Amino acid sequence: MGPGSEMSRYFDCLMLRRSFALFFLLAALSGFAAEYSIADEGKSVIKGKVTDVEGRAIEGSMLFVYNSANVKRPADFISARTDKEGRYRMVVPAGRYWLVARSKNTEDYGPLNLKDRHSGDPREAELVSDTEVEIDFVVADLMEAIKIKRGERERPVKITGRIIDEKGSAISGAYAIANRIKEVQGVPDYLSAWVDSEGRFTMYVPRGRYFIGSAVSFPPARDYSVDREADIDADTSLDITGKTRESLSE
Repeated sequence: MGPGSEMSRYFDCLMLRRSFALFFLLAALSGFAAEYSIADEGKSVIKGKVTDVEGRAIEGSMLFVYNSANVKRPADFISARTDKEGRYRMVVPAGRYWLVARSKNTEDYGPLNLKDRHSGDPREAELVSDTEVEIDFVVADLMEAIKIKRGERERPVKITGRIIDEKGSAISGAYAIANRIKEVQGVPDYLSAWVDSEGRFTMYVPRGRYFIGSAVSFPPARDYSVDREADIDADTSLDITGKTRESLSE
């Protein structure tokens, strides 16, 4: 066999190996594409930016997505935290949703603290399969949010005091609530941060009539008590007689 035959056989083997390599590469890519399309079938992308009332990007915010207008409950989907430019992106099944952006300074799940921020009333969005929707949010702290919600320039009034038991001792792990109606459904209309070691709280509300009480879990479910009904027209100092977790379970 001459040198030409050996050379021909060499190139035939080389082409065969390349053909097999190309075949497996295409098969792998085809499988990847099929897996990707199946995984993303019927999904929609939400993206956007979260800023404060001055237009500055808010890093570390999260988007809470609900499948009903009842947003006073755990969210159905939660985005990753926004980046340094305040941007977020998440993939959810197609459908109608209600969206809220929230920024907390702490990792715990519970009432917003004074400097935590919230986008206010939920935004309704109809998300269609295989589409990308851009929705931006403006978040405000508790006092700013009250002003935005009521469309007022007037500042909300402040309620301060302690949450105590029937013996006058501070109740730890509690927070104050103010609700328009006596029965609390989901999250109260207004609430304070958790009390300090002495049971002290600060709560901001618009002027009006409220049922004032306290709760020891968040959302409160049945772990709350109403102390009084009161007209709040100016900054007020009052103590709330509440119930401990143990007494509520009795």
